[in-house]
Amino acid sequence: MNAGNSVREARAHWGWGSLLILAWLAALVVPALPAQELQPKFSWKKDSSRGLLESYGVELNENGTGQFYFRRRNEEQVQMTVVLKPAAIEALIALFVKADFLNASKDFVSQRKVADMGAKTIRFHAGFQSREVVYNYTEDRFLQEITNFFENLCQQEKSLFEIDLALKYDRLGIPKKLDELDRNLSAKRIVAPERFAALLERIYQDQSLMNLARKEAKKLLSRIEKMQTFAN
Repeated sequence: MNAGNSVREARAHWGWGSLLILAWLAALVVPALPAQELQPKFSWKKDSSRGLLESYGVELNENGTGQFYFRRRNEEQVQMTVVLKPAAIEALIALFVKADFLNASKDFVSQRKVADMGAKTIRFHAGFQSREVVYNYTEDRFLQEITNFFENLCQQEKSLFEIDLALKYDRLGIPKKLDELDRNLSAKRIVAPERFAALLERIYQDQSLMNLARKEAKKLLSRIEKMQTFAN
């Protein structure tokens, strides 16, 4: 494969914005390694000693596909596929670069005495390097943003699972779930709003559901279609 074809294929897969970030990351990791061969991978997990959820987390690869999982206490783990748009992965990589996450000399764990907020484990792999950090709390602004990204993504996927579950087994509970989604959208706690589009369309088209649920689904669907979050 010649260099021109390689660049065209990389551009088709990543887009120029992502390639620039990957090139920057490649320079930090392995200067001789082409940006498109970094194949970054991410994993994030939170373990809690109290509350209904024992643990939850997500694993993602460079093309935005991966797995979300959660476990309620004394129950089996639930796992579902996640697909994010390239722009969302681009934004995530940019945060890891800004945090200088692969710099082993950088300590992200805060020494301040704070309440138990749950043990969080984050792992980032790029090229030949990888790093894992376990923390309860961090004062690093960029790692806080990374934490917020994963927290919001996990809560988003759990909400998607619960709305789908309500559609199958608790149809009277759908309006409440949709109201929660509406609040999370307003608070910008949804990483990939488009993930809800197909499910909301199913609710809207289901004439056996109460009109309140169908109208709310249509309103949310219209709202999501107008949103520009990670539009590419």
